Amino acid sequence: MTPREIWLRLMRVSSLYGESAISAARQLCASATLGREDLRACGLSLAQSKHFLSVNQCEIDATLQWLERPNCYLLTAEDPLYPPQLRAIVDFPCALLVCGDPALLSSRQLSVIGSRAHSWYGARWGKLFSEALARYGITITSGLALGIDGIAHRGALEGKGKTVAVLGNGLREIYPRRHQALAEQITNSCGAIISEFPLFTPPLPGNFPRRNRIISGLSAGVLVIEAALKSGSLVTVRYALEQGRDVFALPGPIGSPGSEGPPLAYQAGRDSRDSPGRHRRILAG
Repeated sequence: MTPREIWLRLMRVSSLYGESAISAARQLCASATLGREDLRACGLSLAQSKHFLSVNQCEIDATLQWLERPNCYLLTAEDPLYPPQLRAIVDFPCALLVCGDPALLSSRQLSVIGSRAHSWYGARWGKLFSEALARYGITITSGLALGIDGIAHRGALEGKGKTVAVLGNGLREIYPRRHQALAEQITNSCGAIISEFPLFTPPLPGNFPRRNRIISGLSAGVLVIEAALKSGSLVTVRYALEQGRDVFALPGPIGSPGSEGPPLAYQAGRDSRDSPGRHRRILAG
C-alpha cells in the first residue's frame, strides 16, 4: 500500500484529526505490514482500525484516477502546501482534496458567511463587502451554500479577486447542484474548491458543522452578514472564537429574522465593522 493510499484511507476514519492523525500516518507509512495489530499499535482504536481496513479499494482507485486530472490535488497535513493557519487549529483535518490552486489556501483570507434565506439587505452588503475586500487582495472564503455563501463567492469573482469554497461533501459532485456553474467559475478563476471528505462522500447533515471549522480555520477572521438565531453561521462563529480568529458582524435592520444572529456574533467577538476598508486594515494587522 502506497503512502498516498494510506492517507486516503485515513480520511475515511472517523474522529481522527490533528496530531493523532499525523502520528498514525507516519507510523503506517513506515510499517512493513498493515494488519489490525499494526493499526492498533499506531494509536487507532478497534473501530478505527476496522474502518481503515474496510475502505472500498475501488473508491481508492477512483480517487487516485481523479488525482491524475489537471488541478486536482491531495494535500496531506505534512505537505508544504498545506495551509499553516489551518494546521494550527487543534482538530485540523489530516488531508484535503483540492480542485484549483492549492497555494491559495495559504493566502490572507476572510470568511464571509450568513443565511441561506437572505434579504435584499444581506445580498446587497454581502456582495459589496466581498467584492471590495477581494479588490484589496483578500481571499474570500465560504461554503458554496445557497444564499450569502454564493453571494460572497460571486462578489469576490466580480471584484477580480480570489475565493475558496469549502464543501461538506466529496468533490466528485458539487452540492448544491445549482452552484455547479459557480464552482466552475471559481476553479477557472484560479480559486479553489476543497473538502476534508473522501471523494464520494454525500452531503450528509452532520458533515456541515465539521466543514465550518475549516472555513474559520483557514481565515484570519469571520464576517457574519445575516444569520438567524439557530443558523449554522453561529457554529462557525463559535469555532472562530475557539481558534482565536477575529469575528465581525454586519448590523442589520431591526425586526429582520436575519438580524438576530449578527448581534450575538458581535457580542462574542466584540467587533462590528461597517466598511470594507476597516476590515482590510484590521486583517492586515
